[in-house]
Amino acid sequence: MTSQVLFDRLAYVDRLKAASFTEQQARGAADALGEALTETVATKADITQLEAKIDTRFAQVDARIAEVRATIIQWVVGAAIATCTIGAAVAGFIIKHVP
Repeated sequence: MTSQVLFDRLAYVDRLKAASFTEQQARGAADALGEALTETVATKADITQLEAKIDTRFAQVDARIAEVRATIIQWVVGAAIATCTIGAAVAGFIIKHVP
């Protein structure tokens, strides 16, 4: 993510110089702060872009959950039918062969 933060380095240097910083100290501090702001601060656009990625990923996860849920339902119904069929076959066998 590239961040762009409005930072007036010249005004910052002037304020530091007014507070008894040397020109070199003021410029160094302004450069360091300017770099920190552009390297570590997320902008609204960065956050919006990240939210869009998160929303897309959640949609993919939701779709996958729906697929897995449908598969589980198919397996449970199939197992129930198989169990009933086997039970009916065993019951039929017992009725025919047990006096």
